[in-house]
Amino acid sequence: MQRSYRMLSLTFALSAVFATTACHRDRDDGDKGNDHSAMISESDAAKVTDAMVATWQSMDATKIDALYAPDVVGFDSTAAPLSTDRANWTKLQQGFAAMKFDHLAVTQSKTQILDGDDFIFSSVSNLTSTSGSIKALSLRCTDVFHKQSDGKFLVVNEHCSTVPTAKA
Repeated sequence: MQRSYRMLSLTFALSAVFATTACHRDRDDGDKGNDHSAMISESDAAKVTDAMVATWQSMDATKIDALYAPDVVGFDSTAAPLSTDRANWTKLQQGFAAMKFDHLAVTQSKTQILDGDDFIFSSVSNLTSTSGSIKALSLRCTDVFHKQSDGKFLVVNEHCSTVPTAKA
């Protein structure tokens, strides 16, 4: 009886060793899709987000629309439903540009590097307009960037909402 307990214990121990080894082994099959060793640097991510903010400041609908991946999904602050259709997303960006904001100031931001292909940029911005129908707007946005096959980082997911006003 003791011998069968020892065999059973040994079998469980060896199974655990094999399972742990299989889970933690280095990949050597040439698959670079999950290679997290080549992280995007903070400075490279900052270049991407600085260019995005400059593009938003341009109020050029075509340039703004080009920030987003073909399969972008997002919540826009001006439309309640989730946008999963690229043509609808383009229309939402045209609506943003038509608001004619002439000043955009990012007051808070944080970049989170996920791996070599993905990072998140969260920001709070104040926008003002001298000629648009909305004179001031405070937005908070979270943008998820993914590296495309051509090496360019585009937004694949965006969630923007207005900043709640402080209660008196």
